[in-house]
Amino acid sequence: MRRLELIDVAATVAELRTAAPARGDVRAAVAEIVGEVRRQGDEALRRLTERFDGVVLPPHLAVPSETMRAALGELDPELRSALELAAANIRAYHEREAPVSWRETLAQGQTVGQEVVPLAAAGLYVPGGLADYPSTVLMTAIPAQVAGVGRIVVCSSPRTGGVAAAGVAAACALLGITDLFPIGGAQAVAAMAYGTAQVPRCDIIVGPGNAFVTEAKRQVLGDVAIDSLAGPSEVFIVAGEGARASWLAADLLAQAEHGAGASGVLLDVGGSLLNEVEGELRRLGEELRTPLDGVTLVACRSLDEALALVDAFAPEHLELHLRDAAALVPRVRNAGAVFVGPLTATAFADYGAGTNHVLPTGGSARFAQGLSVVHFQRRMGVLEIDEGSASRLARAVAAIAREEGLRSHARSALLRLEGGPGAGIEAERTHRGTGGRGDD
Repeated sequence: MRRLELIDVAATVAELRTAAPARGDVRAAVAEIVGEVRRQGDEALRRLTERFDGVVLPPHLAVPSETMRAALGELDPELRSALELAAANIRAYHEREAPVSWRETLAQGQTVGQEVVPLAAAGLYVPGGLADYPSTVLMTAIPAQVAGVGRIVVCSSPRTGGVAAAGVAAACALLGITDLFPIGGAQAVAAMAYGTAQVPRCDIIVGPGNAFVTEAKRQVLGDVAIDSLAGPSEVFIVAGEGARASWLAADLLAQAEHGAGASGVLLDVGGSLLNEVEGELRRLGEELRTPLDGVTLVACRSLDEALALVDAFAPEHLELHLRDAAALVPRVRNAGAVFVGPLTATAFADYGAGTNHVLPTGGSARFAQGLSVVHFQRRMGVLEIDEGSASRLARAVAAIAREEGLRSHARSALLRLEGGPGAGIEAERTHRGTGGRGDD
């Protein structure tokens, strides 16, 4: 645990930022893995899974639907009810954000618009290791379903016997997902990016993972879309006089327990909370056996300074434990998600309140956003021109085309003028005769 005083925003950001680019050995190892999967497909997946996970995969890689349904049936009733509640909230949130196709008639009479087209196949990476993350299935699959994606493929680290974690399998069954593969790491990303005999090729790969997963997403980008290059998780909490030290400590530790590189930062406006929060952190950290290495307490002289540091750092999560917190939201420019008021702990959004927990990290909230329906769709431009709009647009289009030296573009537009097939040639002659630059 560290304590800092905010004097210079840029210097404080540099001290807080711990993310580092992938090491050369990670890049090289991932490149080798991706290459093996591209060349050897399922054979490479089997070999790499046995090598890295110590698991021998069955002949048929996909988890059988009956296995997933059984996992759902065996869930503790309280957990199943919680997942159903979370799924309903997440779906309602993403249905509200879904874009729609549209058409509009402009001044010259032409119809312009956009057609929203869902991607054919989406690959979801659900981290495994020693943990079980059904929440990540919900967070990644539901916006894809709302978007109308035709096929959803889930890859998650295998368990002994070549099966997926029970919670992941149950969540897939809950959402009606039938393509679940017990494959993890960079090899799973490569399989979804390029396809194998058994793993379908996907148009986008989304979901968090370790350094090898993130590097694999970086290397396949361009052959397939990705959501983001996720780094360690992070939260900034801006708090002032009157905030509850025990709540602040718990929220900071909730972020710290994400593991290596995760960070929880308290911005104490006025500096009156630091000692009490530090005491709560030590007490709660010992009780929950959560290391305090990723926690930093920063004394800020004013709210303006604290918000300036927030925008410069661009945190993944931002909690506002302040009076009239809702009124401060418009002042926040860079954050993955904002949690308004002291009751709104990040943990609610991590699991079931409705907003998505796949968010930009490492400062990318300056230009990126959380996982949404639009990640799983394409916007396709649509244009329809009739005789009237063609006659009103053709000469303007031809004038710009001539300026750029593109004669065929000009001819293509002028041929649409009223008067038949020769109208475009006649229009060019008229243009030359009236002092136009012409095509030559």
